[in-house]
Amino acid sequence: MERLHADVCVVGAGFAGLAAALQLTRAGCDVVVLEARDRVGGRVWNREMADGTVVSAGGTWLGRGQERMFRLCRDMGLDVYPQYDQGDHILRLDGQNRRYRGAAPHAGPVALAALGLAMLRLNLMARRLPPGEPWRAGGARAWDARTLGQWIGEPLNVPSATARTLLHSAFGVLFCVDPAEVSLLGSLVLARGGGGFGYYTDSRRTETHLVDGGAPELARRMAGRLGDAVRPGCAVRQITENVYDVEVRSDELAVRAQRVIVATPPVLAGRIAFDPPLPVAHAQLRQRLVPGAIIRVHTTYPAPFWRGRGLSGQTLAPQSPVAVTIDQTPRSGRPGVLSSYAFGTAALKVARLAPERRRQMWLEALAERFGPEALEPLAYLETDWSAQPWSLGGMIAHFPPGALTGYGEALREPVGRIHWAGTESATLMHGLMEGAVRSGERAATEVLAVLAPSRRPVARR
Repeated sequence: MERLHADVCVVGAGFAGLAAALQLTRAGCDVVVLEARDRVGGRVWNREMADGTVVSAGGTWLGRGQERMFRLCRDMGLDVYPQYDQGDHILRLDGQNRRYRGAAPHAGPVALAALGLAMLRLNLMARRLPPGEPWRAGGARAWDARTLGQWIGEPLNVPSATARTLLHSAFGVLFCVDPAEVSLLGSLVLARGGGGFGYYTDSRRTETHLVDGGAPELARRMAGRLGDAVRPGCAVRQITENVYDVEVRSDELAVRAQRVIVATPPVLAGRIAFDPPLPVAHAQLRQRLVPGAIIRVHTTYPAPFWRGRGLSGQTLAPQSPVAVTIDQTPRSGRPGVLSSYAFGTAALKVARLAPERRRQMWLEALAERFGPEALEPLAYLETDWSAQPWSLGGMIAHFPPGALTGYGEALREPVGRIHWAGTESATLMHGLMEGAVRSGERAATEVLAVLAPSRRPVARR
């Protein structure tokens, strides 16, 4: 077995781990990054379709307030370009397509008023959370004992049935699970980190730009700056801490380091064998934070034909297994690319279908919104994130009832020489690529504070 020595070992080469490693390297630390996959990027991934088109199949869009990601793109020599947002969006409800513009679909005045009031109430609740310590909020235990689905389902909170349907779908998209599985307090953490739920539900804020070459290209270039310090194909099995250092062991190599940053999805961190065992709160929390199910499909066409019909490509269909679509056409304008999604229980049901039946169902769902041209793509590519062994699900793990008030203090708290990173631990832009980067930088700062002064970064003016 190969043996290495480093100041810091980082487990996971997603944006959190890469950001931590870059900050540590700039401060003069020797760093080794162990990644289970044969690629970097974690929950971002570039894939090539049958027609040769390369598409970003994981985290893809940047938005307002995500300055860390925009800065990294500049630093790594990558351009960003605006998301296509001209034309009408489509709300497909009760078998009909309703065209609209702006953030709110045309669901009728009563439903719109109910939506607005519900979102206002949720955002006001979110503002009451102490940043980074939501379990200390007044009413936190009561909120953590209820689910988001229960709150939405109460007519006193959301008096319109249509509004309840839309909210249920929108939050299912955010968490990739039925809102009945998400703690109300846990959902408010997401809102607190972005300045309100409106940030996450309004694509004009979160999906303003695409990275030329895809967000995975940014991860690849970040890893390139780290060179041989990044070791793919090394799944960490055990972390052993002693008085003097810590050993991180995979099947292929072992790394002895002063500190370790675990920057994997929480559920995967919970599968590592720790010696001595993690404190109960840490172990229990990482067993509870699981990602939801998501299937993402890319379809390509000779051109983005929907644009010629005055459509943006963005649709919401809360009663369909294929709940969301968005235009992902490259900067050149050719070929036309639609990105579409199934979430939560719908994704699980769709995954059980035979591949040909699933493809037929999916294309028929697109044709209901865009017409018969959608039935004949140049290429069709499915990405089932729940089937990826080093992701096990969607964009973010969710907090179930009781997790935050019972174990929340373990979310970021170091254990001896072990530190934690990942978008789930971010206090700002929680759940996004931006949150992952921020969490990695926070973990690196923690490590540098306890290493020798010569390892600490020089303050920037």
